[in-house]
Amino acid sequence: MEYKSNPRLAFHSSAPAGWRGNPFEDKEFKYVKNAYRPDWKSAVKMVLSGNPQREEKKADTWTPEVSAGVTYLEDRSRDWIVWLGHACFLMQFNGLRFLTDPQLTGMPFIPRRVSPPFSYDDIRGVDYLLLSHDHRDHVDKKCIKAICANNPIRKILCPLGLSNLIGSWVGKTPIEEAGWYQIFDTPDTGLRITFLPGQHWCRRGLTDFNRSLWGSFMLEVGDGGAAAGAKEVEEIRHTVYFGGDSAKTGYWAEIGAMFPAIDIAILGIGAYKPDYIMEPVHANPLQAFGGYQDLKATYWWPMHHGTYDLSNEPASEPIRWAERLMEDAGLSAQLLQPAVNEPYLLESER
Repeated sequence: MEYKSNPRLAFHSSAPAGWRGNPFEDKEFKYVKNAYRPDWKSAVKMVLSGNPQREEKKADTWTPEVSAGVTYLEDRSRDWIVWLGHACFLMQFNGLRFLTDPQLTGMPFIPRRVSPPFSYDDIRGVDYLLLSHDHRDHVDKKCIKAICANNPIRKILCPLGLSNLIGSWVGKTPIEEAGWYQIFDTPDTGLRITFLPGQHWCRRGLTDFNRSLWGSFMLEVGDGGAAAGAKEVEEIRHTVYFGGDSAKTGYWAEIGAMFPAIDIAILGIGAYKPDYIMEPVHANPLQAFGGYQDLKATYWWPMHHGTYDLSNEPASEPIRWAERLMEDAGLSAQLLQPAVNEPYLLESER
């Protein structure tokens, strides 16, 4: 068994004892826990069984609200986060912009149900691109090519092995890969960005299962300056966890112990039915709510819902379920759900 990491990057001081890197064998990244492999028999069962919520889903035309304004793009002075739908977020910290998992168009046979009032060709001013894994609803060739061509991207931050897919798309844009628990090199930003585990999988074609890694990101925002981007960021103002795609996992509690002051946990809540296919790779709202609690975050920002029709549940079911869970727990004020394209300001998080 080989253990892979980026030898140029440091491991977080709270990485598990004895961690040597991500296990890799037979051209695949291996699971440390809860091994998973797609089962075509389950896909056939899904097709033959039909959807017991078919009529309810057909009648549910809900989509997330969209804000028409884009004036936030003119502001480099404040810290904010904007949801652009699905798992795509534009975040600004210390005057720098970080874009996650950009897929802003429809996919083959899967149209986009809601979009910001601009296309990926209009996005400007992005400094860093953060990619969590290789799936097409998170990593889109046309979108990434346009963003790299139109923006002064300092660096693409991504998992081990992903440059084999995107390298030819991005020209001379630098790519930095990391294994789990490694800290990206982001000098002069005031941020420490750590790549962390998740429970998911990777594949673009039929024969490339887990050739690249998957995971999540922790963004710790301190002050900009000459020492910014070092392993230790002092006087952290905001801590934001971007969960990528993940099933329910014990990693969330471990991450919560590593980072005891998470302000916002961005966790997926959609694409969970039928559970015999989806449960190993996507959390449902109840499971994501448990993850929010395990992470001990102040706020929960649900994502991965309402934008694409990827599974059997009705469109509004995930967010309505999340709302009920937070209301029953007396935490409704801690549930963040700004409209698509509506900036959420972070000045008051600490």
